[in-house]
Amino acid sequence: MNKVLLCLMIAGVTGGCAAKSPYRDTSELEMPPVIEAQEMPFSKPSSVVEKKPAQKSFVALDDSQSPPVVMIEKLLDRSWELVGQALNDKKIEIVDKNREAWIYRVKYDASQDSGKYFGNVHFLWFEDDYGEAEYEIKLNWNGTETEVHVRLLEQAETNDEDEDLADGSEKLAQTIYQAVKAIVNPEEKEQ
Repeated sequence: MNKVLLCLMIAGVTGGCAAKSPYRDTSELEMPPVIEAQEMPFSKPSSVVEKKPAQKSFVALDDSQSPPVVMIEKLLDRSWELVGQALNDKKIEIVDKNREAWIYRVKYDASQDSGKYFGNVHFLWFEDDYGEAEYEIKLNWNGTETEVHVRLLEQAETNDEDEDLADGSEKLAQTIYQAVKAIVNPEEKEQ
């Protein structure tokens, strides 16, 4: 009897193993369409260097006005920070600032900032006679960009002949323009 019981147990265990597969029969499912392989598009040789698209400059100088106006395509708050950083970078002394009115008052000597090509070499017969003066830098929002206006407030000195020194507002506006441009587009070289 033990042998019969053992045979029945073996038959039950093997019969249970031969039951349905736990996997679903997929032979009757629809087959996906066959897609033909396509050749890869022609790739450029690695020796060809692609140019990056030119970056848009967010800073411009409007020479149509005198002194020129620096145009910054940033919001007023960000432009305020950029002009402040530009003044610090160029070591221009900030006398006073009023963020509510968007005005910087600075002391600036245009003779110290003579030109791009000759550094601080002065050619007396080619250059105006400048001295240290106080200037107002006013930021205005015109709806699409920030305008930076520079004007002379008061001249601190006179020349040897007691004549008023030249107005350096134009040079200060150009200096601010170059400094802000260098901050916004550091990879762009001065033109």
